[in-house]
Amino acid sequence: MLEIELVLDKKAKVLALMILVLVAALVLALPRDTEEVLHEEPEPEPSVSIGCDRVLWKDTEIELAASTRNIDKPLFEWNIDGEIAGSSRKFRKKFDMGEHQVVLNVIFDNGTLTADQSILVVDSADGISLRDSAASKNQWGFQTLYRGKNKGVKGVRVSIDSLPATEVNPCGSLSTKALFAGEHTWRAEYRGITIASGTFNIKEVSEIKITKIDIAPSYTTGDTVDGKIILKNTGSTIVSGFDTKTLVVNNNYAWMGDKAKKEFFSQHNSDIKPGEIYEIPIRVTIPEKISGVRPSGKYTITAALILNGQTIDTKVVNTVVK
Repeated sequence: MLEIELVLDKKAKVLALMILVLVAALVLALPRDTEEVLHEEPEPEPSVSIGCDRVLWKDTEIELAASTRNIDKPLFEWNIDGEIAGSSRKFRKKFDMGEHQVVLNVIFDNGTLTADQSILVVDSADGISLRDSAASKNQWGFQTLYRGKNKGVKGVRVSIDSLPATEVNPCGSLSTKALFAGEHTWRAEYRGITIASGTFNIKEVSEIKITKIDIAPSYTTGDTVDGKIILKNTGSTIVSGFDTKTLVVNNNYAWMGDKAKKEFFSQHNSDIKPGEIYEIPIRVTIPEKISGVRPSGKYTITAALILNGQTIDTKVVNTVVK
C-alpha cells in the first residue's frame, strides 16, 4: 500500500514539474513588454495620387505627376486611354479634344497601387460653373464644376467686390482672403466669359486665436530665449485690446510649488484686422544658477489669451533646459 502511494506521489511530482516547464515556456514566449507592444505604432500605409479630375482648354499642355508616400523605389507605369504612355514620375502632355482616362500603376516591393484621373479637353465654356460656400468665419470658398460635378477647370478667375481677380488652383478650388463682416459680391470668368456671379454674407464674429508658441525644443543655462507667441484674428471684425498671461513651470521642481513657477502678464492695445497676424516677442536669458541651483529640467509653457476679461484660448508647449 505504501509502495503504491509512493509511486503515485512520484507521478504527481513529475506531472507538476511538466506543468511548470510548460508555463515557463509560455511566459518566455510572451512579449517582454506587453504595454510597449500594445502601444507600438502601426506601419505607415503606402499611398499614391495623381490629382483630381481636370477640364482643359484645347491645345493646353498639362504636367502629369505622381505623388507617393511610404513607398521605397517605386516603378511607374502610365496608361492613357488603355495605352502605355510613360514610366517616369512625371511628364508633360497635350491631349486631343474629348475625354481621356489616365491610369497610373505604381509597382513596389509590397505590390501595386493604382490611381486614376479624368482629363476633359473642351473648346467652349458650356457646362462650366462654380459652387460657393463658407470656407471659414471670415473667408468664402469656390469650387469649379463641369455639368454639376467637381472638376478642376484651369483658367477660371474669381473677383470679390472690387479686388483683383484670383485664379482657382489646379483642382478648381479657391478661398478668399480674410474679409470683414457684411455682404460681398463675386464674379467668375473663364476665357473672358462670365460663367457665374452672386453675393454672399460674412457673419459678424469677433475671434482671435493663439496659432503657435515659437520656441526651441531645448536650451542650455545661460542661453537667451528668443521666441514669440503668434496670434491670428480668425474672426470678421477688428479686435482691439487684449491681454496675455504666460505661465512657465519647471516640472522637475513642481513639488516646490510657486518657487518652480514664473508668470508673465502683458496688455496689448493694437487693432488686429481679420486674417492679420500679431506676434508677441519672448526674450529672456536663462540664468546659470538660481539660489545656487542650476534651473535645468523639463519646462511647460502655457500661454492664455484674455479678451474682455475672459480667457478665450490657451496653448501649451514644452522645452528642456540642460
